[in-house]
Amino acid sequence: MHYRLTVLACSPTVNPFVSLLLSDVQITCLFSENCILPCSFKPTGGEEVQWFRQDAVVYSHPQSIDQPSEQLEGRTSMSTQQLALGNASLLLQRCGPQDRGRYRCRVVKAHIHSVNIDITRLSGFEEVKCSTQDVYPAPRVTWSTEPPTPSDKLRPLTRIMANKQGLYTVESKLKRLKGLSNFTYICTINSSYSARTWRTSLKETEINSAEGKDLTIPCKAPWIMQNFTLTWTFKLTTANETTVICTYDSETQLMSNQWKGRARVDGRTMQTGDASLQLLNPQSVEHTGTYTCIITGLQRRHEGQTVVNVTSPVRLKKISSSKSPEHHTV
Repeated sequence: MHYRLTVLACSPTVNPFVSLLLSDVQITCLFSENCILPCSFKPTGGEEVQWFRQDAVVYSHPQSIDQPSEQLEGRTSMSTQQLALGNASLLLQRCGPQDRGRYRCRVVKAHIHSVNIDITRLSGFEEVKCSTQDVYPAPRVTWSTEPPTPSDKLRPLTRIMANKQGLYTVESKLKRLKGLSNFTYICTINSSYSARTWRTSLKETEINSAEGKDLTIPCKAPWIMQNFTLTWTFKLTTANETTVICTYDSETQLMSNQWKGRARVDGRTMQTGDASLQLLNPQSVEHTGTYTCIITGLQRRHEGQTVVNVTSPVRLKKISSSKSPEHHTV
């Protein structure tokens, strides 16, 4: 006796490699015999595979909280060796009339596209927050600092949340260590099933300088950057607007400088990873604020935030006068 199964090819929105397989595939299985439902994809490593009959999950790899229906439990399997080669075919054992229906397989993997790092002050104290979203499978987060800090002193708090599509959002917070200019915070996020690793870092500094005196604002990533882009921005202390100072692309070696005559970056030092900004003849009103450099490369991102206080001689004189001891005539 024969039973006809309808099999839908892998979802083309998940895997472009099978996007041409749009029509249903008719599979005929023999009663009480084993049957193979085909599904192929282009492997990249760490994919999740789910097989559905109608809207019910009948098999998943790796195992999920959705369990197969009772009548299919123990009768579905998949070769992990073939899975690594892009073959997600499902073996259905001891077919019977209850197995008739429309089957489909879904291959899912959402890579990490970016990792953000910033300073938050919502908990009553300052924290360094590292986050990424819409990734699968659930990634792992680790923290370190430069210079190194013992891991038992970092104690990050990490939250991993899944949305309705099964994709994960990760937020990891670390209480900011004492000393504004002493540490570079490094957040590493990697997938549980692949060697893909993202590293992002943040360093804060503060510089006090006199008006009219050239100064150098530091920016150097804690690792070697290749094929990177650089962006310097400035935010005035008295305003919320952020302006772009300059940009650089290491592949094309093209630089765009919006502050010509006021700031510059040495192209020779950038090849060694030093993207420090030279601020020329700074003025207290125009140049006091936060300078941010962002260096972005392949799965690497470094951000440096520097608060620059430029003080005019007049203000320095007033401050000095206010601090001088009082003299009384007797």
